[in-house]
Amino acid sequence: MYFVVIIDIGFRNLNMITRVLWLLLYGIGWTLWLQFNRCIFLIYQAAHGTADLTLWPDIMLHGLRMDLSVAGYAGLLPGLALTFLPSRWLPGFFSRYTSLLLILVSFMTTIDMEMYRTWGFRLDTTFLRYLKTPTEALASIGSSPLEWLSVVLIGLIVLGLLFFNRLNHLAFVLLRPAPRWSFVPLLGATAALIIPIRGGLQQIPMNVSGVFFSPVAFANHAAINPQWNFIFSALEKSDDQTNPFQFLPQHVANQAVQSLYPTGSQPQSAGVLNTPRPNVLLIVWESLTAKIVSPVGGRTGVTPEFDKLCREGMLFTNYYASGDRSEKGLVALLSGFPAQPLTSIMTVPQKSSKLPTLARTLREQGYQTAFYYGGETEFANIRSYLFHSQYDRIVSKADFPPESWNSKWGAHDHVVYNRVLTDLGKQKAPFFTTFFTLSSHEPFEVPMPTAIPGKSEEALFLNAHYYADKSLGEFIAQAKQQPWWNNTLVIIVGDHGHRLPHIGTNKTAEFHIPMLWLGGALKKPGVLDQVASQTDLAATLLHQLGIESTAFRWSRDALAPVPESFAYFAFHNGFGFVRPGRALVFDNDARQIIEQHGTVSDTDLKTGMAFEAVSVGDYLSK
Repeated sequence: MYFVVIIDIGFRNLNMITRVLWLLLYGIGWTLWLQFNRCIFLIYQAAHGTADLTLWPDIMLHGLRMDLSVAGYAGLLPGLALTFLPSRWLPGFFSRYTSLLLILVSFMTTIDMEMYRTWGFRLDTTFLRYLKTPTEALASIGSSPLEWLSVVLIGLIVLGLLFFNRLNHLAFVLLRPAPRWSFVPLLGATAALIIPIRGGLQQIPMNVSGVFFSPVAFANHAAINPQWNFIFSALEKSDDQTNPFQFLPQHVANQAVQSLYPTGSQPQSAGVLNTPRPNVLLIVWESLTAKIVSPVGGRTGVTPEFDKLCREGMLFTNYYASGDRSEKGLVALLSGFPAQPLTSIMTVPQKSSKLPTLARTLREQGYQTAFYYGGETEFANIRSYLFHSQYDRIVSKADFPPESWNSKWGAHDHVVYNRVLTDLGKQKAPFFTTFFTLSSHEPFEVPMPTAIPGKSEEALFLNAHYYADKSLGEFIAQAKQQPWWNNTLVIIVGDHGHRLPHIGTNKTAEFHIPMLWLGGALKKPGVLDQVASQTDLAATLLHQLGIESTAFRWSRDALAPVPESFAYFAFHNGFGFVRPGRALVFDNDARQIIEQHGTVSDTDLKTGMAFEAVSVGDYLSK
């Protein structure tokens, strides 16, 4: 009797293990099927002359991660079914569920193939817009090879049913009643699907950038899983084309924005460089707020090295961040594109890919380009943006040993500075190198003894910036000894401001950041008090290099004479507009000014509202 009981328990345990293994097999099956779908996509694009099949192995490898994510989603309901449904119901459930899911996936794959051939981007919610106007939708597919697409669709469904029916047959053969306590490991196995769903155990959940690997746009696009991309875009609501900030008639808004920029030929800016084509090193300092830089009115003692450098270079004292997030600041600096109140263009690759970039522009002029960041470039789809920018080399967290990382973001600033210094010594001139720092980001962990005492968030923030400043000072001191220094322009600027420290706790102060130009290529030090924005860097720099900047629509030469300078910044559902001696902050929800400095006019308000409406309209049109 005891042997019978033991054998019975053993078989029931085996049945529980069999269920877990079957869930794993089900996920593997979907992964293989999605990889097969990608092969069909590649063949279809190759047949239409839009694919380079030499990249096929890398495309399949890098796309695997996103396929695993979709397979994880597909396994959630089966996992719950294995946990809670009686064994006799499982085969029928798996058959119906898999068939419905297969048909949906096949439709999406087929639509995606033609959508990419026609529009050049993977399946998202864009095509749903056209279903609102069925006549135009039918007209738009008139030139599509519907016969071939129908064959592909039917073929995918038939082959898929044959493939998954073999898999589901195992459910009939293998799945038997399991012990009641087995719901615990089965539920645990189902919960573990969150790992492939989010793309792994790394800090940043997977986004579109996570599968990008090549400067070839098609290769990156082909690695995207269309089903994943559709779900992501739907959740991001990127298909909403309504401009919520159209407070003024369109023609009035357009005229107001046009008045801010010179018409015809650009005014001649003062030449501040002693060489026509210098090397350019752009250092984007995480959270560098003016509130901690004494030469622009901030607290003393936090950035002593930067303060000393301000006396050696050209300091922009009335400079403003365009947005309140890193990805918004990078786009403003590198593409001259203003921040958005409710979204970020960098998170939508099919929009950000249409932006001009300094890296691409300078690359076309013979510059060698590189981007350094000690963290994960998948953050906020930075990786996608960098590839579209055509940087020759991208160095990120994976290129540094784990012992150089802090506990959250990645390699410390001094480690990356050392790498930049080493690489620039071997870099062919002229070069355009961008370094985005990270040690002054939350949680403000830095590898040095505490310099600014205290355990408060503000003290940790100040101490992190003290370290970032120390690392910068050591780097500049070594850079001055390098052969390339005399022909190099170094630009140091914040990616955005910060609410800390708690001085000048108004919105305008939070967006006030310094920008400093220095280096051997600079003629002489100086101070520029003209109001300017991060978006103005592109035109300002390009004009100093004698390069046209008309592609950077929203960028203004901050060194050129203008009747009255300005800066615009955006935060969540609001904006700020700064003029010399005055500023206002407007809340879109309340439809009113919530902060003002100096004597603000009605014209200032309408101009700020116009800038918001037209810039958001430009975002929506991309």
